[in-house]
Amino acid sequence: MDALTRRGFLCGSAAIAALSITPAVAATGVKTLANGKTEIDLKANSALNTVGGVVELDLKKYGKIAVVRTSKSSTGFSVFKLACPHAGVIVKQDGSGGWVCKPPGHGSEFALNGALKVGPASSALKPIKFTVKSQSLIIS
Repeated sequence: MDALTRRGFLCGSAAIAALSITPAVAATGVKTLANGKTEIDLKANSALNTVGGVVELDLKKYGKIAVVRTSKSSTGFSVFKLACPHAGVIVKQDGSGGWVCKPPGHGSEFALNGALKVGPASSALKPIKFTVKSQSLIIS
């Protein structure tokens, strides 16, 4: 997996912010591999064809997670836990293209790619390691 540069992060964040809001949908075409990793069929999840597209799923290992298309590059995705790092409340998409920790949480706000925007949380949503193959995304 290539390292994310500051320029790549800023360009991806700007592209996501410029897009209209696409609500998250439940992931389909998901299977657990023999090695315990999870494979998501990218063709079965059309929301991930568009920058800003989001699918959500619940994995035993991580709980609720989101997969977000952050750029048109073949590896342009973010995968992260949807539990707020401040109090563990599951964040929900808001109307401005990001995530918010609604009550009983404390109102922390996150960008669509999981980056922290407003506290009281002191860090971004927890990223999850993944790899991308030609037709699938593999969550470690």
